[in-house]
Amino acid sequence: MNKKLLRHLTGALSAVNRLLPKNGKKIVFYSNMGFRDNVKAVYDELLTHPEAKNYRIICALDDAALWESKPHPDNVHFTSNVGGVLHFLTGKYFFYSFGKYPIKPSKSQMVINVWHGSPLKKIGNYESDEDQNFFTYVLAASDFFAPIMQKAFSCRPEQVAVCGHPRNDAMFAPGDPLEKLGITEKYDKLILWLPTFRQSAFLGDNDTAAKAGTGLPILESREEMARVNDLLTRRNALMIAKIHPAQDLSLIDTEGFSHIRILTNDQMQQADCNLYSLLGVSDGLLTDYSSVYFDYLLLNRPIGFTVDDIEEYRQTRGFVVDDPYPLMPGQFIHTPDEFLAFTGDLLDGNDTFREQRTQVAALTNQFPGGKDAERCLKIAGIL
Repeated sequence: MNKKLLRHLTGALSAVNRLLPKNGKKIVFYSNMGFRDNVKAVYDELLTHPEAKNYRIICALDDAALWESKPHPDNVHFTSNVGGVLHFLTGKYFFYSFGKYPIKPSKSQMVINVWHGSPLKKIGNYESDEDQNFFTYVLAASDFFAPIMQKAFSCRPEQVAVCGHPRNDAMFAPGDPLEKLGITEKYDKLILWLPTFRQSAFLGDNDTAAKAGTGLPILESREEMARVNDLLTRRNALMIAKIHPAQDLSLIDTEGFSHIRILTNDQMQQADCNLYSLLGVSDGLLTDYSSVYFDYLLLNRPIGFTVDDIEEYRQTRGFVVDDPYPLMPGQFIHTPDEFLAFTGDLLDGNDTFREQRTQVAALTNQFPGGKDAERCLKIAGIL
């Protein structure tokens, strides 16, 4: 849409929003990239409280049909993203994470941008000068991240609410996420590999060149994948490579190995398997610049960082801090041999970064985790 037209539309809808009365018993949840992550965690927490029965709960989703077909309380209704506009204009409470309605909230509304993680990569106004402030509050995981979120979303300091990420609660909840995925074999260790997307058809992102072969960083060929798979097989360990939902899947070789499983976001949703539940039962994490590792620090388990393209990434996407390395408490991996060495150390229990992880966790996570969704609902005034 033309930016000038969008600004006019935003202004008109914001004016209408100021005039319309709000239903104090309507709560709206919005997502345009699947019902998941922080916004879904707040919804799930809400349903555990008796107060939820007093509200009409609207979920405006791009995958509304999927959730409509699943069991849900009678006072929960699913609609499309377009269908949710009227509910936003007439509801008092609104939570969003992926996407938004570019409409300024009225003084009688409580609009919370729960976002989707503590950023290391540039987001929002770190990349552009567009208005990002369409909320009452935006969440930050700690005082360290509060000014970063303020700058990213062009808001006032008092609009930043320090609250752990609601999705983190699942890391501390009981359950067997592997069973949901149909993985019934028993393994001695579970390693999660969560690479950030390099090319995205959804976002039109082309920051770095697509990898040849597997489409994954570091292990660019099936031969390199096979070496890691052999080690995992010998040690009865499983590695799950969960592909970022924004990643262009046409670039990924999804033909798995015996002890390396490739999972997509769609597969996770169809199995009703929460990524953070998987993190909770894992023994270590492989990632790069994804916000997930800040969350994982709450568990104080080994983290390996694939940083083979970090300088290219710095020059293209960029980071919210001048030097990201002090915020990355783990082994830096540049080559397949280093990837293999990290995997071996993790399986052997060799961990030299525990103290550094503790220090970074104290800086980046204000709360220990487990009650973050409830805290978010209290900030909103619902509980």
